[in-house]
Amino acid sequence: MLTGRTLFVVGHSDALTASGQLPDIPADSFFIPLDHGGVNFEIQVDTDAAEIILHELKEGKAESRPVQLNTPIQVGELLILIRPESEPWAPEQPKSLEASAKKIEPRFKNGIVAALAGLFILGLGTVGTLWILNSPQRQAAELDSLLGQEKERFQVLPGRDKMLYVAAQNERDTLWARQVLARGDYDKNARVINENEENKRISTWLDTYYPQLAYYRLHFDEPRKPVFWLSRQRNNMSKKEIEVLSQKLRTLMPYADSVNITLMDDVTAAGQAEAGLKQQALPYSRRNHKGGVTFVIQGALDDVEILRARQFVDSYYRTWGGRYVQFAIELKDDWLKGRSFQYGAEGYIKMSPGHWYFPSPL
Repeated sequence: MLTGRTLFVVGHSDALTASGQLPDIPADSFFIPLDHGGVNFEIQVDTDAAEIILHELKEGKAESRPVQLNTPIQVGELLILIRPESEPWAPEQPKSLEASAKKIEPRFKNGIVAALAGLFILGLGTVGTLWILNSPQRQAAELDSLLGQEKERFQVLPGRDKMLYVAAQNERDTLWARQVLARGDYDKNARVINENEENKRISTWLDTYYPQLAYYRLHFDEPRKPVFWLSRQRNNMSKKEIEVLSQKLRTLMPYADSVNITLMDDVTAAGQAEAGLKQQALPYSRRNHKGGVTFVIQGALDDVEILRARQFVDSYYRTWGGRYVQFAIELKDDWLKGRSFQYGAEGYIKMSPGHWYFPSPL
């Protein structure tokens, strides 16, 4: 830490990496991970190092106080020590810190451990093994800035594989983000993902390693915690086997903190499909077969009905996928079109003099 002010950002890492929450911070700042009670602060060192001032950056105000070297300093729920490089730790400090750690409630331990592990200032010049913000957090901030005003459409997710993942909501946003990364000459490891592409990738893996698995699809409402829908009726996996599958899926998705596996009813899946077709007033027939159900939308559909059918099917597949319930559209030509007229409330059609046709419902 050089003369002047050095910023320390203290808090939960998830809060800093969430989209829209990344602060605009100096390049020489430091990050201290702390689950609870984090308070950001600055340490100010005068040119002649005669005085060190600590500024606590609390909401709406800043509190300043001088720092005594080799003396425990409480900042929120973080406990720190500062010493010159040329001086040893004061002999009594390690013991006093151990004693204070026993007296303090457990929630303070993380702060004490973080401080003892890294926060000693050497020669008023170097901070030890802190998590420097030229790490996933800093890189995520750079990427968030690169996305500009459109960043609200994305989530920037640091992965366990040292890559950054940009979660897009749809195919158009995916293409846009990839173009931004290419034009912006972003030299870090970054990958743009979306729900459909990840479902295809995971499905390919499942087809290889779990070919008999009866599942619906993976949901990315929260990319950090995807939800995987399994069939309740068509699986006989034990609780332990489900936990193993969850961990394997998490390994496949380095950006995910966890993967929740939810059991869904086949009856519900088919029921929602049939209810939707009825609500759209689309003519259909149902065909049950081993391992699934097929709804055949059929009839002499006009363009509006065809569009309505396709929109409903797309919406259903986004929720349930297409592995159990499938849809087919069979169009029939209207053989009466252009050569008959319809009269009367009963809907009969006059074909020719002396001949009438009464169409039956589909």
